[in-house]
Amino acid sequence: MNKTFFVLLFLLSFTSLIAQDTKWQFSSSLGIDMGGAIPLPLSEVPDDAKGTPKLKPNLGIAFQRNFNERWSLGTELSYHTLSIDAIVNVVSQAFWSDDRSYATYFSGEAYSSTELQFIEIPIQAYYHVNSRWSLVLGAYYSVILKGKLETEGRNGWISADKNDTDTAPLPGTQNTFFNFNDELDNYDVGMLLGYRWKVSERVHLWGRFNVGFKSIFVPDFNNIDYEMYQFRFSTGVSFVMWKQS
Repeated sequence: MNKTFFVLLFLLSFTSLIAQDTKWQFSSSLGIDMGGAIPLPLSEVPDDAKGTPKLKPNLGIAFQRNFNERWSLGTELSYHTLSIDAIVNVVSQAFWSDDRSYATYFSGEAYSSTELQFIEIPIQAYYHVNSRWSLVLGAYYSVILKGKLETEGRNGWISADKNDTDTAPLPGTQNTFFNFNDELDNYDVGMLLGYRWKVSERVHLWGRFNVGFKSIFVPDFNNIDYEMYQFRFSTGVSFVMWKQS
């Protein structure tokens, strides 16, 4: 999958929607996001790691084409913010140079702050279980407008020799700071799974899980020994502004 594929898929789906003069609808939505970025492999996450996802609002507009009683196809344009703070105790966490010729090791308390602001464009299939409940499955492409990933090491030890940080007594007396803002990529792709509940003909409640399929870092970034992928839960309400059947 790449950016060109998702852009073409969105354009083809959007064209299909607006080309129809019946059985389609336009709606707006308001909701909240909660999520973060997960290190992979999961073995890189220490047992005592603690994360605090922040609730952030999302706004969007959506088009939907209804084919029959069971199936619909839709696409959206929505704005999101993913934000999470985390703290973990690390031992000899490696931060490599750009050419990986040497590493700086840190043992101590690591505080990280991640925030991504982005526009998301999903393609979604709706399976209508009954007159009120629908299951949602789709893929998304997002354009990341602004990103931040900063890590602060506190009360620890820093050394270019891993043997020093492997055995250093904690807490220590040294602090450090790493900024990876410039290493964050400008797009993401992934899958989503969710539901929608029709409160009335004009008001729908919805929820969905989004999971990214690519690292949040640029492809050639290898200054840390793991990659990080987006995950997010979103929920909210949508208002049908116009429909024709």
